[in-house]
Amino acid sequence: MVNIGKRIEFIRETYDLTQEELGKVLHISASSISHYERNDWFIPMKNLYMMANYLELSIDYILGLTSIKQYSSYLPEINLQRIGKRIQEICDEQKLSNVKLGKILNTSESNIRNYKTGKYLILTPFVIQLSLKYNYSVDWIVGRSNHKYLKNKKIAN
Repeated sequence: MVNIGKRIEFIRETYDLTQEELGKVLHISASSISHYERNDWFIPMKNLYMMANYLELSIDYILGLTSIKQYSSYLPEINLQRIGKRIQEICDEQKLSNVKLGKILNTSESNIRNYKTGKYLILTPFVIQLSLKYNYSVDWIVGRSNHKYLKNKKIAN
């Protein structure tokens, strides 16, 4: 997998943005952007979603999971219920109980239940793990796109 921090830095520089400018877009500090770029912190899904919307890129592209920069259409707003339904769909297709998915993601069954019911936004590392394990598009999992599976080659490091 691509180094996410380096990928965020590459994309930010490609779009000729400073850390401060990208921070303003995401409503966070430049130092937070620096932490993402150094891989000190995982970028929260909410910020990843906003970055993708602002730059008109797919989240899959930002994460280096595909070379497809943008899908033909995308939904610009986070909808926790849609995400919950997609997680349930993954569980149904992969025959995963909440307990089994919790073990895969190293989290509790109650967290899985909270994601499925739309109580909480799923964490970025969990979405990436689901995407890599089952080939689902991150954009699809988080309800941003209707393109369900990753297409095209992953981006090399």
